[in-house]
Amino acid sequence: MLGWAILIEGQWRVNRIKKVVSGLIVPFLSGCSASGRIGELPTIGRGAPSSQLVLIRVSNFVGAANSYYVALDGKDVFSIRSGQYTTLHIPEGEHFVAVKCFGGWSPTWKEDSKRFVAMQDQTNYFVISPNLSCAEIISVSEEDGRKKMAEGDFVSPETFSSK
Repeated sequence: MLGWAILIEGQWRVNRIKKVVSGLIVPFLSGCSASGRIGELPTIGRGAPSSQLVLIRVSNFVGAANSYYVALDGKDVFSIRSGQYTTLHIPEGEHFVAVKCFGGWSPTWKEDSKRFVAMQDQTNYFVISPNLSCAEIISVSEEDGRKKMAEGDFVSPETFSSK
């Protein structure tokens, strides 16, 4: 009898530990994987020339639990998860788009950025993917961009992240 009691108590403890660990890990991972707007989007005056910026994060197991942060002209504007894309309207002119994340080989913030010129009624496509240091952002053609968009899930720029 005593053997069964010890076995049952041991199993109860294992189940309790699993519940506690799950209760701690799930919210942590969910917090890391929020997506949507995290800052103010650029304002475009009425009738002012504008362009469209498409940000596509490829679906990849590497870094899938983490959101990457996108900055436009030095200001954080969007948080994006693996397999998602969004579109932003931006004023024409020169811009810098960057992807930032925490981690990689050393636990620090990493950033990769690209300079581009947005022209009126033009769409600029950028693909975000993990790399050895954390993440990279590259400009792609409209054809490649549309293919990647077809594989992903759209996140509206009106959706706010719980960052």
